[in-house]
Amino acid sequence: MAAAAIVAMLALGHLDIERQTTTLPYIYKDTRQLVLLVESAARLLEVEGPEAFREFAVKGSRWLNDDYYLFVYNLEGVCLFHPIAPELVGRNLMALKDMNGKPMVREITDIGRRPGPQASGWVFYLWEPRADLAPSWKASYIRKAVGPDGKVYMVGCGVHNFKIEEIFVKDCVDRAVQLLVSQGKAAAFAQFRDRSSPFFFCGTYIYVFNDKGWCLVDPGFPNQEMRDMTYFRDALGHYVIKDMLKRLEKDDAAWLQYMLPKPGSMLPSRKLAYFRKVKVNGETLMVGADFFLATPIWMKI
Repeated sequence: MAAAAIVAMLALGHLDIERQTTTLPYIYKDTRQLVLLVESAARLLEVEGPEAFREFAVKGSRWLNDDYYLFVYNLEGVCLFHPIAPELVGRNLMALKDMNGKPMVREITDIGRRPGPQASGWVFYLWEPRADLAPSWKASYIRKAVGPDGKVYMVGCGVHNFKIEEIFVKDCVDRAVQLLVSQGKAAAFAQFRDRSSPFFFCGTYIYVFNDKGWCLVDPGFPNQEMRDMTYFRDALGHYVIKDMLKRLEKDDAAWLQYMLPKPGSMLPSRKLAYFRKVKVNGETLMVGADFFLATPIWMKI
């Protein structure tokens, strides 16, 4: 294919991707920009294959700058491209883990094994920023791309200091419910408590209550497990668990907002929780996760 035709096709593809990202379920512009970058890189890989790596490596380009860089893996976990750590290229990093023991590269390749040629997803891991020795949470958007040679590539880009999106928490709870239904309480609860599992990221984790308001799983506050939490109140005196149970009497899912101080702070901040009701072997469970909103108190959701 002629170079001019490729450029024209990619330009049209970029505009199409940009239109698509405006309809994605992301609240924040920063998230949409990251998704747009990776989706555009995947389109380039689908047309050029590994030849696209040369463009990804150009310093000062949209692909490589002070804010972003791309990385590419194959299904076996071999790093195919990494402009910041070129010593990783050619190595099988399937065993690489983050500070919590999370197998981050394995999670990346799991996205590549999903059905469909354009599967995508998020991987969250605790990692050191380029200019800092202290680890912090990083969110990477991963996109599966099938090159013209038929090979499967996982291209991604990650950022520190990201804003947690509602869809991240909803997806986490939905996956937790699927795990409970497919594997049962014992296996699912073990994963919910495991900090190396996909159910832990940036202070967000899965907790489970029964239909009486007793806590069955709370990895953040394990001393609360097997306790009646119906009298738990937030910073404004609202009964959070009672409210959750009431909302789930009629509905199978609900969002709930309440006020609690962030760790290390005395001032209350807005927290948003997503709950789902599910039956497991005849027992009704309430599965949830929450996060502190990035928007200030005076803003409405």
